[in-house]
Amino acid sequence: MNTLSNNYTKIFISLIISLLLFILVFKFQTQYNQQLNQKIKISAETLYTDQNKILDDVKQVVLSGNHHEISSLENELEKMSHIESAEIYFSVNGEVSLSYYEFKPVVRVFNSENQSYYLDHNCKRIPLSEKYTADLILFTGFTENIQDHLIFNLAKKIISNKFLSNQVSEVFINELSEAFFIPVIGNHKIKLGSFNSLESLEVKIKKIMTFYDKIIPKHGWEKYSEINLEYQNQIICLKND
Repeated sequence: MNTLSNNYTKIFISLIISLLLFILVFKFQTQYNQQLNQKIKISAETLYTDQNKILDDVKQVVLSGNHHEISSLENELEKMSHIESAEIYFSVNGEVSLSYYEFKPVVRVFNSENQSYYLDHNCKRIPLSEKYTADLILFTGFTENIQDHLIFNLAKKIISNKFLSNQVSEVFINELSEAFFIPVIGNHKIKLGSFNSLESLEVKIKKIMTFYDKIIPKHGWEKYSEINLEYQNQIICLKND
């Protein structure tokens, strides 16, 4: 009986020692991680990327002690779909500094199958992020028939105009590759037509502003159902029934 009791006592003591060792290791690891986190300084405006995942990757390089892996990690970060550039360096006091810049989306595009992506300021396609959805002008419809740079040029024209950037919520592309502006205020739609030429696009933008500056104040927001800008030197307004 004493032998059995002694065995139980030894097992119990072993469990207590193991538990204490686990607690000590866990506490040490937690403190070390906290110290390591404090030594790593990340400078970035993160909307689309997971900064915790990036922090873990940097920690692995620091823990390995191989500073030659820094350039490799910078390259890996720059390969990430939402990061434009990254730089990592060690300071004399042992701190690790990481700065990176995310791509800035300009427009969100949906095709006819409802697949979606962003175009950034370099007209590069950027996938959507699970972390953040940008509030941007939308291009919808048969956008797969339109080259990205044409969508990008039209989006920039709208964004650069303070009134249109607030008034145009969506640009719809039909099967004939004709563009229609969907406004925020008013039940009308604006038929822009084709927009292959920057010169003709400039003219059509001026006609849109003429419509809002001259025609809307005289006839109100509800009189017209469609404004057609396709024809030279004309603004054709179709009345509501």
